[in-house]
Amino acid sequence: MKRIVCLSLALLSLMACNKDDGYRYVELDLKTVRLDIADAKMLALCDNGTKTKSNLENMDLFKIDEKGNMRSVLWVAPGTTDTVRIVPEVILPLSDEFVLFSKIQTFCSNPNVYYYRDARYNYIIRKKDGAVFVIDWEKCPDFNLNLYTDESKRYKDINPRIDKFNNAYCLSGWSSPEHVYKFALNNLDDITMQKITLDQFPLYHSNHPFEVDKKGNCMTTADGDRKILYKSEGGMYEFPESVGVFNYFVGYNGDLYCCSCEERSSDNRGYLYKIYPLEIGMQVSYDLEHATSKETQTPYAWGRELYTLENSYIHVLLATGETNNMLVYNSKNNTIKEVGFLPGKMEDVVGISNNCVYRIMDRKIYKYDFVAEEKSVTPIDFDFNTCTVYKDWYAYNVPNGSKFILGAIRNSDMAILRIEVDMESGKATVFEDQQDRPIVTLVQL
Repeated sequence: MKRIVCLSLALLSLMACNKDDGYRYVELDLKTVRLDIADAKMLALCDNGTKTKSNLENMDLFKIDEKGNMRSVLWVAPGTTDTVRIVPEVILPLSDEFVLFSKIQTFCSNPNVYYYRDARYNYIIRKKDGAVFVIDWEKCPDFNLNLYTDESKRYKDINPRIDKFNNAYCLSGWSSPEHVYKFALNNLDDITMQKITLDQFPLYHSNHPFEVDKKGNCMTTADGDRKILYKSEGGMYEFPESVGVFNYFVGYNGDLYCCSCEERSSDNRGYLYKIYPLEIGMQVSYDLEHATSKETQTPYAWGRELYTLENSYIHVLLATGETNNMLVYNSKNNTIKEVGFLPGKMEDVVGISNNCVYRIMDRKIYKYDFVAEEKSVTPIDFDFNTCTVYKDWYAYNVPNGSKFILGAIRNSDMAILRIEVDMESGKATVFEDQQDRPIVTLVQL
């Protein structure tokens, strides 16, 4: 037995010597790193194969500019010819200026060098110059979430929020959101995380788990579908179940609004919906009796999909059940109305613009303009029989842009395509990227 142990130790020693001979470990000095993403409109993680999920070793980070051009995001270590790939597991757009990377790994073109960095750290990237700032893993939660995968983001509004003081608010957890954390973007040299939510109120599996107004008041949906408001000045408020709050949003004035539902008698199966602003100070007050209201037969309180258009004052609730109706509230003039499309199985929203919502049915774009009060139907100008779409409408939704994106494989030669569809004209622009690799994650900046 002793002979076997000695022989094993000798072999390990020999292997270590061989590996160290000409092989270097270099700690990544983030002060020298600059990631060229200033012109990026989107960031994409691409796989080496045709799978839609993989490990980071098989991934590369790419940027897509305004014209749709796709290029690798690489960094050359100063004083060397070493090209380093920095690949994050999670990409979170924080604001117009910053993006968060979580759980990065590094891969070098030089087979004799390994650039390493503790994978527990998270990083903030300043887009204008690509500078990298570290969030100490001992000061922050784990953003390495299944929550942020494309599949989990279907129907969910889980992107970070920013208040008027330039504080960012992000979800943390593993397979589901558990807490909201806040950190300042004005002092990136010493980033400190502050947990906003309380342990006894973990977040609920909701399409809209949290919202933050301009002052930093944070509304959440807690376990048990309880609605909890955390006030920026301290303290919290739980909405009584009798109020019937089922959703919330930030209105045109930057304040929080609530949506309540009162189910009418079982005879007519109707619903009374009320939308009203919150007044948040030492006390939390709202006028439920005089709230803007709409009575309808259409259910809106269970799917809970809510979209605020780019104009910031039109807020759209999607119906659940067998209708494509929408409940529309205008927070500028405090009005509410119900609109809808023709009956049929319609996909969820694939995009919004300043005044419009875009949805898909039978490979046609259904647009509703809430300002002009017009609706239109535009066929998508693309022959879908020529390819197989490997990513559906949701994963490639560009919610605040003029197009949405599909990933497809051309049947004739198995080329991997990126199809960008203009939501106004229906015109499809096809990119056969030189990388010839499927997009696994796509994030709009």
